[in-house]
Amino acid sequence: MQKITKFFGPISYALFCALGLWCTSCSDKSDEPADNPVNYDPNIPDDYSSIAGKENAAKWGPYNLHDPSIIKHNGTYYIYSTDVAYGPNGQCGIMFRQSKDLVQWQFNGWLFDGVPAKELAFMQTYQTGYRQESIWAPYIIKVGDQFRLYYSVPGNDNLKLACIGLATSTSPSGPWNDEGIVISCLPSDNYNAIDPSVVVDAETGRHWMTYGSYSSGIYIVELDPATGFRKNTNDKGKLLAFRKRVHDAIEGSEIIYNPELKKYFLFVSYDWLEDTYNVRVGRSDKPEGPYLDYFGNDMAAVGDNFPVITAQYGFKGHPGWQGFGHCGLLRDSNQYFYVSQARLASNKYLMVLHVHRMLFTSDGWPVIAPERYVNVPQYAITADSLVGKWEVIYLSSVTKQNVAWYATFNADGTLTGYFNGENITSSSWNFANNELTLQVNAHTIKARLSCEWDWENKRRTICFTGLSEEGRSAWGKKLYR
Repeated sequence: MQKITKFFGPISYALFCALGLWCTSCSDKSDEPADNPVNYDPNIPDDYSSIAGKENAAKWGPYNLHDPSIIKHNGTYYIYSTDVAYGPNGQCGIMFRQSKDLVQWQFNGWLFDGVPAKELAFMQTYQTGYRQESIWAPYIIKVGDQFRLYYSVPGNDNLKLACIGLATSTSPSGPWNDEGIVISCLPSDNYNAIDPSVVVDAETGRHWMTYGSYSSGIYIVELDPATGFRKNTNDKGKLLAFRKRVHDAIEGSEIIYNPELKKYFLFVSYDWLEDTYNVRVGRSDKPEGPYLDYFGNDMAAVGDNFPVITAQYGFKGHPGWQGFGHCGLLRDSNQYFYVSQARLASNKYLMVLHVHRMLFTSDGWPVIAPERYVNVPQYAITADSLVGKWEVIYLSSVTKQNVAWYATFNADGTLTGYFNGENITSSSWNFANNELTLQVNAHTIKARLSCEWDWENKRRTICFTGLSEEGRSAWGKKLYR
């Protein structure tokens, strides 16, 4: 239904290396650094159907995850997520897990035993026979010494009745105190009280909550920093992002601030969560907006927005991923991470945690590494290390899987092979000033590079991630066999 290194602008190559952003031979085992011949395979199967039952919940580390929100506290990462699971084996109460490295996760169970009392009373008042089925899309933030957990309680049977509750604790693992309802909606309201997230103005300290799910658009309303509730109890806020029609699906909003760029970035998810989920982003100088997209369009105006950050995709040797959306965002020191669910294309009910590095292009737009994060060390990339065979994916579609095609980076600066299903007829590539520029079949792509783990081929590799002039993501990974 929720951060990578300071590498934007005129920063020296030496500084990039010092910050650990770039790798050269990190993926070619024949010339890996002799002191670091490490296998980084996390040994996490993607099909977890054999342990999907609740009796195996202790093994759910990265599994049965949906709509994550992430925070780091005292060296540990915590994720809170919607209480859904593969098959009829979930429990109402918000799922909770933790990790020391963003790779191996421990499932800690559920935070609540059902819907908290104040929110439950509201739902029972307005829906006869209300059933405690699930709590959606929590959001976690630490304010002073207090952890504030916002969460969504939806009506049954697709009734647009909902409320956003607030629970507080002095610890990320609880116990939690039910503070009450922040905002609610009845079926007649023109907004939907689902999917909360909070951003703090870096200059003024003002707190803002975004919310809105599936219909009616995304809203933003000011909060009282002292209480976590709305500053004005009658204020529903203002429209922040919309699509073409009231019932066009847009949800899962979250804002992250990049202090180097001095920009706020609004991420939203489009379409249906089981398959066509895809993520768009806009940016603003202020947390309350307006947020402009890749082409300068106000996201609150009628029309779909770009760039496309994630969509259905598949590398060779793997069934691929769909339902790849509703992201959580994390700035961890000088690194940025994108955290979301993705559903296995061979079984759309299997929901697996995805953690990806998030980078920023030279134009100041976020992009994510195409392979999941495994904390592979970063080394300085050279142009020579890019020569060779690659798998390249272009996110040209949001309605079907975007598949990988083979392309070769030639030593003379040209590319051969295929791009987005078409034979490459005109092309060039250039790596300078820490940016890869591709000119291929009338597309111009500006990309960043990083060392990652090739989950499909189980070895280290170099990846690129960037945006085209169309505002669509392009991904690639180098092959070594």
